[in-house]
Amino acid sequence: MIEITRASVKDHGIVTGLLLDYMREVELKPEADRDRWDRVIAELLNSDGWLFLLARDAEDPVALAVVNFFLSLYGSRAQGRISALMVAESHRHQGTGTRLMEDMLAAARRRGCRELEAVVAPGSPEEAFYTGFGYSAERRLLMWPCHE
Repeated sequence: MIEITRASVKDHGIVTGLLLDYMREVELKPEADRDRWDRVIAELLNSDGWLFLLARDAEDPVALAVVNFFLSLYGSRAQGRISALMVAESHRHQGTGTRLMEDMLAAARRRGCRELEAVVAPGSPEEAFYTGFGYSAERRLLMWPCHE
């Protein structure tokens, strides 16, 4: 049975491992080493502006959802951005991602969040997944590289 809990600072190694595994799966190259990631994740886990939901099967971590909450310019209400939603291949299509999404939406509502957003590629499996939750608005995301 899958148990979903809010990850805490003591879970930083597990969370870092899941994020780095996911990055390898989607062929992203982390710009920092594992120790740096551990420190950053520990700080974020200790922040009120971030929510990390960890799904475990028995004691094994099988899924992770990450939301960043920030102040919006619309009536000074919080807004949320889904930074990650990942489920281990062995646990996909079993309802774990749906439960994580429902828990993220519930947490956003409890915060009085104006909206929760996700960035996905058009036609991607992620877009198809999120469509099932009835998202209502579409915007174009503009990106500027900030490196030299």
